[in-house]
Amino acid sequence: MTALPTPPSRTEQVFDAIVDDICTGKLTPGTPLRQEQLAERFNVSRQPIQQALLLLRNQGLVREFGRRGLEVAPLDREFVSHLYDLRELLDGYAARLAAERRSESWLSEAAGIVDLGERAFADRAFARMISADVEFHRAVVEAAGNPLLTESTAVMWRNVQRVMGEVLLQGGSPAWVWEDHAAILDAITRGDAPHAEELARRHAAHGEQLILDAMGTADEDDAADA
Repeated sequence: MTALPTPPSRTEQVFDAIVDDICTGKLTPGTPLRQEQLAERFNVSRQPIQQALLLLRNQGLVREFGRRGLEVAPLDREFVSHLYDLRELLDGYAARLAAERRSESWLSEAAGIVDLGERAFADRAFARMISADVEFHRAVVEAAGNPLLTESTAVMWRNVQRVMGEVLLQGGSPAWVWEDHAAILDAITRGDAPHAEELARRHAAHGEQLILDAMGTADEDDAADA
């Protein structure tokens, strides 16, 4: 008998909803998170709200401020650098393993994701671009076949998705993003593990620079408006 999947708990549902709001920019950096308001919004008691906020704090998406208050954590250049240092290591390792362990069915699925991303870029569909980008890299991690790697990258990718959203909202995401994905997939397809790792690490470094450049532009715009 096949066991049915366990439905997400109230805490998980609230957590996922708040993460989505942060990653899509509905909750911007510095926005206070009030337990009473969140409980009313999600129609739940304060207990799952408290548990979800604790998870968010532990993952760095929110931070404490004032007396017993929480707010959406700001994005700063140091945070992005730390995040992408980690991403460069994990993405490179995942791509190397994927090149050694990929299957034909996985290659077909990954090619479809790249195609979706390229079409989203052509349509300038920002939400679809973010979704396809995250899905491609998650697929590479899954192909690596290391469950601990999958678990380790989950928190990282929530933060990556968030900073990607900030860049796209400012008109970022150049064509080379999907050119890089296609090149990484080609190396994995050919089973060239060292080259796949090199390309994945280089792609992460390019992404870091793209985000830092966008953050610099935003800082300059804010200074001009002041």
